[in-house]
Amino acid sequence: MDDSRDDNAATSPYKEIRAVARAIDLLEASADLGAATIGELAAYSGIDRATLYRLVHTLRRRGYMKRRSDDGAISLTPRILQLGDGIRYEDIAAQVVSPFMRDLTEAVLWPSDFATLATGRITIQASSHKHSPMTVHRRLVGKTRPLLRSALGLAYLSALSRSDLMHTLDVLSRIGLSDPRDEEALANIEQRIDAVHRKGYADSIGLVEDNISAIALPVRMGRKPIGAMNIAFFRSAMSPAAAADAYLDQLRDTIARAEAALAVHASTQARD
Repeated sequence: MDDSRDDNAATSPYKEIRAVARAIDLLEASADLGAATIGELAAYSGIDRATLYRLVHTLRRRGYMKRRSDDGAISLTPRILQLGDGIRYEDIAAQVVSPFMRDLTEAVLWPSDFATLATGRITIQASSHKHSPMTVHRRLVGKTRPLLRSALGLAYLSALSRSDLMHTLDVLSRIGLSDPRDEEALANIEQRIDAVHRKGYADSIGLVEDNISAIALPVRMGRKPIGAMNIAFFRSAMSPAAAADAYLDQLRDTIARAEAALAVHASTQARD
């Protein structure tokens, strides 16, 4: 089992909740052993059998563990992966992606943003606006865009699997939509995503500011989208279709190189 701990925990004034610690020990033991009997889990984790039975019962009811019918062995379920999906890679991804965005802006002059999903909105994590002569903005990191209406948001949504899309929209509905335009967009979201697939890119016209438009594509880590990258430009300079004709290949190439760098980083972290 991984024996790493938060260094700040030693100085915390709070006592460890033993039941939670035991449940985590069980999950780690099950991850190490694979399908295992209660006896094997007890020997490996050091948790007594009575406690193990209660923990397994609770985790089975929550859908994180299952018992094999033929021999009673206990194992984790795919639902445990959903916890891993919640790990955020924004900071790392922004650091890896930023140099490629700068190269893109040097090539096309127009600025670019990289954004990820956070609390139902697409949040800009990195931006090349400060490197572009074609922008009036300099500080966009941390700014949000509407998930259902922005080029960045639609590009991200377009890359989700059907189940992940439904889950994301459910979360969004539970959080609540404060803008009536988002209510309308939610009602037509599948048509909007179909349009992204047909065109091969997402776009927006005058969404945040009347004079700014954008085209965008998703950014993936492995098969899963982690965000999206755009090229923003003055609405008076060109249409999204014209921008796509001029710059979509360069945007796609930039994202491909950024994704390759993210894959190398993830592989290095896994080895470490």
